[in-house]
Amino acid sequence: MKHSPLLALAFAALAPLALGDSPTPGLLTLDKAIGDVIAHYPSLDGARAAVDAARARTIQSNSSRLPQVSGAADYMYNSLRPYVAISIPGAPPGAIYENVQDSYGLSVTARQLLTDFGRTDKVVEMARSGQVTAQDALEEAQHQLGYQTIESFYGVILLRSSADVAREEIASLEEALRISQKKFDAGSATKFDVLTTQVRLSNARNQLTDTTASLEKQENGLRELLGWDIGTPLELTGDFDANVPAIGESEAIADGLHNRPEMKVAIDEEHTSRLQLDAADRGNRPTLDAQVSGGMENGVVPSLYDNRGYVVAGFALDVPIFTGRRVTGEKLEAGAGVRSAQAKERELNQTITNDVANAYSDLNAAKARLGNADTLVDQANEALSLAKVRYSNGVITDFELLDAQSAYRAAELSRLQARYDCVLARQAVARAAGVAPQR
Repeated sequence: MKHSPLLALAFAALAPLALGDSPTPGLLTLDKAIGDVIAHYPSLDGARAAVDAARARTIQSNSSRLPQVSGAADYMYNSLRPYVAISIPGAPPGAIYENVQDSYGLSVTARQLLTDFGRTDKVVEMARSGQVTAQDALEEAQHQLGYQTIESFYGVILLRSSADVAREEIASLEEALRISQKKFDAGSATKFDVLTTQVRLSNARNQLTDTTASLEKQENGLRELLGWDIGTPLELTGDFDANVPAIGESEAIADGLHNRPEMKVAIDEEHTSRLQLDAADRGNRPTLDAQVSGGMENGVVPSLYDNRGYVVAGFALDVPIFTGRRVTGEKLEAGAGVRSAQAKERELNQTITNDVANAYSDLNAAKARLGNADTLVDQANEALSLAKVRYSNGVITDFELLDAQSAYRAAELSRLQARYDCVLARQAVARAAGVAPQR
């Protein structure tokens, strides 16, 4: 099959890199585009911050099980209070005081939770479960942005190729208009021939304008994902026939129910709610603490002005008797959270099954369209070859030749669209099955 020059250039731009070759500096491959988006997109920074915050909450919740040490220092000024007056002959009046004027104290206290009968353990497990949820939410955001990048990347390639085909159509019509005008001037063509060619040319130019506008929007969308400024050159390299193998539909459904990030998040939420229910159930259990304090102080009878050391140690048992139904409320809230998460899982089961089925339906349709498009291109190319021969023999008119050329280019556009639909349908199957974006 013989391609026109501009289409040959368009398909050459889509050719995959040879095995072992390195991309030309400045070229943006799909792999690099996905990597850059995942590395720099602002919302992912927010999701990573959420993971860090969840990790910090785990550290905070675990702190209750570790020793708590605090230090204290105090100073107090007191006016002297006489305890008993004394009188010695020949000496000034005096007194014995019951306090010191300047009192000092320094102490260190250590407290250790001995047991709260499992409540803190459940709180720590709940915080760790929240950390897993945050990580799965980050994975979900990465998947969404990855597939959005794939669609935008291939959308740019499709529209650029479509614009090349439109320019080729315009070039052919401009040449046909030149010939029609020359024939009209020579009296061998009518004004109708010239006007008809001009109308076709105007329509082709309008189509190119619309395609160019769509291309600019698509390129700007890709630049936004990449974090690039408007107007930054986009040099893309890729292939519509990217190898994204499709597994069997039943296997894809099973994989999707197990691997889809949103399902993982829903399962995490149910697990967290169950841990919250366990923690609430232990909310009215006793706590047993051990505490030891030691320090230095003055003002202790009978040697008020001596600094003396001391140690105090003991145990404290706290038994809740009535919590104002706080525990009951916490258990009701946690139970509602479990039911909500279970309902979400049931909904996701149906959604994922439908997503996989629809993705396979789209893939089968795209494959069928691609096969039909290949056949259509072959037929249109053969018809164009015959039209050129007939035109050179004077059997058909200029317009019939233009119709054959337009039909061939329309077939090429149809095949481009079919190839684009096929690769996106394959990616949709992978996405529905919970597979990470193919890089």
